[in-house]
Amino acid sequence: MGLSKKTFLYSLTISLVLVAFVVLYFAFMLPSLFVAYEEKSNLQSVANVQKGYMEKRNYEGLSVKNPTGCFSIEIPNEGNTFYLAGKAFRLSIVVKDQEVQDILNEIKDYFSEGQELEELEMPDFDIDIDFLKEKLIPKDGVREDYPLEFSMDFKERSTNYERTRTKVHVISDDVMVLELSAWDDANAYTTYLAMGRTSDALIVSVLPVAAPQMNGIQTVVFESLPMIAVVLFFLVLIFSQYFSKKIINPVIRLANYADTVKMSQNMEIAALVITEKDEIGELGRTLNELYETLRQNYWELEQKNGELAKENKRQEVFLRASSHQLKTPIAAAMLLVDGMIHEMGKYKDAKVYLPQVKEQLRSMQRMVEEMLYLSRNVAEAKEEPVAVGDLVEEVLEGYRIQVEAKELCVTCTGVGESLLTKREVLEKVVENLISNAISYTREGGRIEILLAPKRLVIRNYGVKIDEEIQGNIFEPFVGSLKKGSHGLGLYISGYCANLLGYGLSVENMEDGVEAILTF
Repeated sequence: MGLSKKTFLYSLTISLVLVAFVVLYFAFMLPSLFVAYEEKSNLQSVANVQKGYMEKRNYEGLSVKNPTGCFSIEIPNEGNTFYLAGKAFRLSIVVKDQEVQDILNEIKDYFSEGQELEELEMPDFDIDIDFLKEKLIPKDGVREDYPLEFSMDFKERSTNYERTRTKVHVISDDVMVLELSAWDDANAYTTYLAMGRTSDALIVSVLPVAAPQMNGIQTVVFESLPMIAVVLFFLVLIFSQYFSKKIINPVIRLANYADTVKMSQNMEIAALVITEKDEIGELGRTLNELYETLRQNYWELEQKNGELAKENKRQEVFLRASSHQLKTPIAAAMLLVDGMIHEMGKYKDAKVYLPQVKEQLRSMQRMVEEMLYLSRNVAEAKEEPVAVGDLVEEVLEGYRIQVEAKELCVTCTGVGESLLTKREVLEKVVENLISNAISYTREGGRIEILLAPKRLVIRNYGVKIDEEIQGNIFEPFVGSLKKGSHGLGLYISGYCANLLGYGLSVENMEDGVEAILTF
């Protein structure tokens, strides 16, 4: 999934979470907060009414939350009169019956003992309820000796309504509701007047209510704003943190991987595991491909450096041979010739020492040939089909005289490979191996040549490689001087075999030496 889609899904998710939070808040938390606010507001309103009436003994100037239903009862400590007062009226009630007055006096006495109100407990008044019912609600209607006398004082309406509204609602064919609404500076009042006609009467129902105000819910919402802001902030913070980690962590992994590759010495770094399917994952895969290309280029460069080192070594061998190794046979030949010319001592017998001079010259000839071969760029030789068996036969034919002179038994068995290779280079390897086998095998000895699949095996019996040079026989100038060897043959063979991509090993056997050329 791309980053654009991930960002879209993140935005959609956080939006849904915020919407869900707001919905849950307004559906579950806000109603309970509003109820708690209304309870607190009602408590504060009745406390304000109580304090105001205790101070003024009337409702003038008091802000009453429900003027139609709020009233106060005033019971003086002295006398037989008490009062019932509201926003629009004041009712005086005179107690004329002594028994009722006694009950009222009992109540006065309890609340006038000087105790703190919070310390008062509900009294256990011994009041005969049935007696009061009989006195106050007689069964035979209002009597002349009714124990209470009422005097009503209505207040002139001083409330200035800011606006009014009248609406008519037709509920059904026989029911209609008239809605009468009015607003003052503190409250909204609505009176519902429902009218319906039956077959025998007109029915009217009246319901006055104090309508709810917007300022109540606004207050609750404003008080909740800090909590809402904090919750929304933490929700956005948590989701943003999670989303940023989903993006930043892969980038950090890529940066750490780049640092690891930078600090690597040989580019042997495992590929970075990529699980992301977005643009960052594509970047990681591109980096893996880049580092893989760099690694391949590095190893190709290392291989070329190795080849260059070998070429430098070949040039060094050529220079060393030309500047130093030829000095010995030349000096020996010059010494023998000088001795014979001047007839010094034993060198007077030229017939004896001329063959030695010839041998020194032949050694120099072989070294010059090998040096000339090293100086050539054999790597540029062209490839051609070569039958290994035929090549071995040609080389053996070139050494037939040496084989017959030493009376060697040379056998060649098997079927050789047919290769597409550089004939000149392969011929040099085979020639050096066969030449070494013939040179180091004693007279009358035995040489076996085995043509096998993917390899050529040459064994010569009766000789062994000296242990001190066994591990260095492919180094230049490492060899035995008994047969005029200067240690360039196997070095050239190893160089040429490596150039062709073949393997070459020369090891001691139980009773001889075995050379294996692996194609």
